[in-house]
Amino acid sequence: MRIFLSLLFLSFHLEAACEFKAAAKKVISLSGTSTVVFKELGLLSKLHGISVFNPISDKEFSGKVYPGGIFLSHSALSELEGSVVFYDESRDLKKVLGSRKTIIATEIHTRGLTPKESMDGTIKAITPYVQNCEDKITTLNSKIKTLEEKLLKKIPNDLNVVFYLGEFHSGRAPEFVMVNDGVVKWLKDLKKIKTYPTDLAYVNWSSKLMSEMPVNTMHVGVKDPGRDNKREIKRSSQRMTFIYPGSLVPGVTQLEAFLYWAESIF
Repeated sequence: MRIFLSLLFLSFHLEAACEFKAAAKKVISLSGTSTVVFKELGLLSKLHGISVFNPISDKEFSGKVYPGGIFLSHSALSELEGSVVFYDESRDLKKVLGSRKTIIATEIHTRGLTPKESMDGTIKAITPYVQNCEDKITTLNSKIKTLEEKLLKKIPNDLNVVFYLGEFHSGRAPEFVMVNDGVVKWLKDLKKIKTYPTDLAYVNWSSKLMSEMPVNTMHVGVKDPGRDNKREIKRSSQRMTFIYPGSLVPGVTQLEAFLYWAESIF
């Protein structure tokens, strides 16, 4: 009797595992954010393919890796036939994937959103294709909340800081700054930081506006090494670059990246 109950419990546990629904036989994630969510849910190995633009190393995923974006070749598009495909918002890619009648394409919206908003939207987008994932989603939400709390505690109040897309080279700053997107938007909205004055998410910075910022402003380059697992802080006075996998992927990995930076500096 005891053995029977143990087997029954094991059977129920296996049946209740987070998994793709039967209708989603072939799932491909061309969005870094959705790929990270699938990893958090334990579904990474179940994917038929992912984009090259994500923080997933070769050790974590040995399947097909697509170039992503509008650079998908005709042969790659043919491989997507009959698939459920998740992709980052793109007018061109939406047109390309929409022209293939057998592809079920879902756009992942993250532009101008905070990490939590990006995660919530992505989870909502994938929900129709997964089942029994409620517990893992709850765990993911708890992880995001913990990362947010740790980051807020670590960063000094009223910090003047500008975040750049890319790495400083010989003191020369990257061309674009990140302001109203991802972690930076979230910190800015909470008035935790003061940063470059613009209503745009990303903008080519102006020397004039930059010179009007406080002299104690920190200048931080953000570099995403992609599938390379490299983590590093390169610092010189008020200018620095932090390198972390997924630092430019909206959602949980970006929170992890900024926490890595904050814990290294403050």
